[in-house]
Amino acid sequence: MKIQMTAALLCALSSTFAYANPAQFDALVTPTPNGEHQFSKITQALQAAKNSNKENYVIYIKNGVYNEKFDVNVDHVTLEGESEDKTIVQYDAASGMTNPQGQHWGTSKSFVIRIKANDVTLKNLTVKNSFDYPANDVKTKDDPTRINSSQAVALSVGNGAERAKILNVTLDGYQDTLLVRHDSTSYFNHCTVKGNVDFIFGGGVAVFDQCNIVARARTRPMTTMGFITAPSTDINQPYGLVFINSRITKEANVPADSFGLGRPWHPSRTFADGRYADPNAKGSTIYYHCYLDDHLYGWDKMSGWDKDKQRIWFNPDTDARFYEYGSTGPAANKAGKQHILSDKAAKQLTIEHVLGGTWYHS
Repeated sequence: MKIQMTAALLCALSSTFAYANPAQFDALVTPTPNGEHQFSKITQALQAAKNSNKENYVIYIKNGVYNEKFDVNVDHVTLEGESEDKTIVQYDAASGMTNPQGQHWGTSKSFVIRIKANDVTLKNLTVKNSFDYPANDVKTKDDPTRINSSQAVALSVGNGAERAKILNVTLDGYQDTLLVRHDSTSYFNHCTVKGNVDFIFGGGVAVFDQCNIVARARTRPMTTMGFITAPSTDINQPYGLVFINSRITKEANVPADSFGLGRPWHPSRTFADGRYADPNAKGSTIYYHCYLDDHLYGWDKMSGWDKDKQRIWFNPDTDARFYEYGSTGPAANKAGKQHILSDKAAKQLTIEHVLGGTWYHS
C-alpha cells in the first residue's frame, strides 16, 4: 500500500518525516525507524520491495550514512535520497581485501551498490567506496598492510541490467569508481563522478548528460596520475561511454597534462584456444560538446596479454574508437584531428539514438 504524504500524517510523524517532499513512497529508510514500512537498512527495504511483487516501488532514504553493500535486484525500483550530499551509502571494499568468505573481493565484487535488475533508478544520494586509496597508495611494496589490488568500485551497473537511471547522484572513489558491465544500458544526469585510475570503465552503453567528471590526484608523485575512461566496448556495439554537455574537471591539486581522456581496455577472456585479451573489445568513448580542463593530455594506450602470456599494447588510434566533438576548454581537440568525430556522425549522436529509446526521461 503506497504511503501518501497527507497533512495529518506529517503532523503525526513530523520528527521522522522531515524531508524534501517526495510525492509518495512505499518504504522509508531512516536511522530512527518507528513505524510500518520503515527500516534502518536499505537492504531491508529492498527485501520488502521484493516481497511486495509491486511495480514501481519507491524507497525513500533519509539523510544519514548507511554502511551497506548490496545488490539492487528488483525491477522497477527507485532509491531516492533526501539530499545528494547528506544521504550517503558507503562501504570499505577493495579488490585485494579479504571478504567474509576469506577470499579477495576482486574488482567486479568490490562494489558498494550493484544494479542487477531492469528499470532501476537511483537519485539524490552519494555512493562512496570508503577504501582509503590515498593512504594505501603511499605505502611501500614491502609493507604487509598494503593492498596491492586497489581497485574499489562505488557503483556497478551489472551485466544485462537495462535502462538504469542515475539522477543527481555523486559517485565517490578513486580507482575504478564506476563499472558499467557488458550488455547494460544506463543514463546519468546531473551526476558527479570522482576518481583517478580508469574510474569510468566497462563494456556497457552509458550516457553522461550534463555531468561533472572530477579527476583526483595520486598521493605518490607521478607524471600520469590517471585516466578518465577505460571502455571495453564490443566491436559490434556502436556506442560505449558517451559524455554530452558535461564538464571534465579536476580537484585543485591535479596538475596540467596529467590525465588521459581514456585508454582501450581489452579484458582477458577464456577462448577455445586459451585465455588472452579479448580482440573484440574495441573500446568506445565520445566527448560531445564537453568542457575539457587543462589536466587532460589526450588519449593513451593500454596493455593486455596475448595467447603466449606476453604483454601486448593496444593503441588509442587503431585499437579503440575514441572521439570528441565541439569541445571547449584548455584541452579541447588536443588529441588531434583523427579523434574528432565527423559532422555526419555527430548529427546521429542523440541520447535517444545511443540508448535506443526515450525511456531515460520517462
